[in-house]
Amino acid sequence: MLNQIAETLNEAVDVRTVLNGALARLVDLMGLRTGWIFLKQPAAQDAWHGRGYVLAAHDNLPPALALDSVHAWGSGCDCQGLCNKGKLTEAYNEVRCSRLAESRGDRRGLTVHASVPLRCCDDVLGILNVAAENWSSFSPEALALLTNVGSMMGIALQRAQLFDLLKERRIHEQAALLDFSSQLLGRLDLDDLSHYVVEQVRQLVQADAVALLLAAEEPGYLVLRAASGWLVDPSPAQHRVPADFGSAPGRVVQTQQPSNVADLALADGVDGLPGWLSSEGFHGHALIPLIADGRSIGALMINMRTPRLLDEDEVRFLRLIGNQAALALEKARLHQEALRRQRLEHELDVARQIQLSLLPKTLPNLPGWEFAAVYRAARQVGGDFYDFIDGSSNECEGSLGVVIADVADKGMPAALFMALARTIIRNIAMSGCSPAAVLVRANQLILKDTGDDNFLTAFYAMLDAHTGQLTYACAGHNRPLWRQAATGALRELEAPGTVLGMFGYVALEDRSICVAPGDLLVFYTDGVTDATNSQEQFFGVERLRDLVQAQSDASAQQVAQAITSALESFTGAAIQHDDFTFVVVKRSSEF
Repeated sequence: MLNQIAETLNEAVDVRTVLNGALARLVDLMGLRTGWIFLKQPAAQDAWHGRGYVLAAHDNLPPALALDSVHAWGSGCDCQGLCNKGKLTEAYNEVRCSRLAESRGDRRGLTVHASVPLRCCDDVLGILNVAAENWSSFSPEALALLTNVGSMMGIALQRAQLFDLLKERRIHEQAALLDFSSQLLGRLDLDDLSHYVVEQVRQLVQADAVALLLAAEEPGYLVLRAASGWLVDPSPAQHRVPADFGSAPGRVVQTQQPSNVADLALADGVDGLPGWLSSEGFHGHALIPLIADGRSIGALMINMRTPRLLDEDEVRFLRLIGNQAALALEKARLHQEALRRQRLEHELDVARQIQLSLLPKTLPNLPGWEFAAVYRAARQVGGDFYDFIDGSSNECEGSLGVVIADVADKGMPAALFMALARTIIRNIAMSGCSPAAVLVRANQLILKDTGDDNFLTAFYAMLDAHTGQLTYACAGHNRPLWRQAATGALRELEAPGTVLGMFGYVALEDRSICVAPGDLLVFYTDGVTDATNSQEQFFGVERLRDLVQAQSDASAQQVAQAITSALESFTGAAIQHDDFTFVVVKRSSEF
């Protein structure tokens, strides 16, 4: 629909004839109902619609704004007053509508409107108003759309003015200008569009050479993206120039005003030219800012090999071309970024599937024991993991290793480190070493493979399902909770230890408890206790302890569901900033 609006505005010779249709589409896309457009017209001095303005388009006006209502349209309004005083300066402006306030009849609850100055270069050509019941009716997406369409309308209106000017001067460039506009719409590849722009601009203004400078990925610089007519094509070298007042292109970008000199060799105030520019022997030199949605995105460099000063109409023509090109280039850049995001999203989806495949597919099945586990990543991939390691192949049956760990990062780096750490711990644990020995050896291998840039906390326990003995070691991880059914006491499984992957030597020790029938264990990462609500309060250890204490008769699955529900209720709509994972183990009976 947005492309349809752009095409309608760009293809129309008389832009005013298509404003009603474009406005109706815009209002519909924004999810609103009412809008109107004023155009500046100095000859309109009868004050109907406001002195110096005409109502050029309207859509679904409420009865209170009937076109023959003197209360609604018999005088000026606040948005016109702000515009006349040069105070309608933002991309969109919040205005409490004086026309609606002074009108009689059904206003349909409308009280405010977002006002967008229809401008091109430094000229304000009119005002685009979209009305609503209150300011909260305008979503950020709707306001961004409004700003975009307002820019399109301003450029289209000035293009129409320029079209009339060219017609009066009998300059036969109208077809080329319209073709340029339509060609821009159909090009979404940034490189292709950049080369098209410089080639067409060179032909349209009969320049010897044209180059396109766009904002570089590195802040504070412009990079030369495309060139036409140069003796040595400078674009492959991706030359950079400062985007500040330290360079002529930078000044044009900062001030959004063109630069135009007849002869570089004689001009005052022209900085020393870089070698790649001075070697071309240019004399006539102009720089045109590229402005999209009020923001400078680069500049067009127009050069002649003989002295030549572009006249006022040529500069005006170039600014119009530049603004159309800027919108198309920005659209192509956003399209390119969207494609990159889609590829990244796809890669992250694949990575998530791979990561999830590393987590246990099923819960352990040990007679007399219940297990439950929950894992949620803050992003598509995360750094938490848990694992169950069957130790029955060692000296006795019914031996199970339980691992829970938390990588000190999020996203893809954490996911890659998580995969490495999980593999290392699992492989060492399969050898039958004690929990402390497993984590100490894992630390050595992690440091060897990754250096000290990443680290993780981990808790590893070996469970003898026959006796209930749980031997464990802790590497800087959150201490699991142990609720004893016989006494109702709630303890934390304490053990000294530091994180893995940071220090060459870690001192860990094995400790043991005996898990009796009815006892409950909850292993968790800090994403559980550090979860925050909209008031930035933490879920906290005490809240988790109280929750576990209250689940004396619940199964492992019921405990897991209770913790999950409590976290969801506590955090509400707040953003999940960290991965959270927990494992619940309950001894229901003798093995």
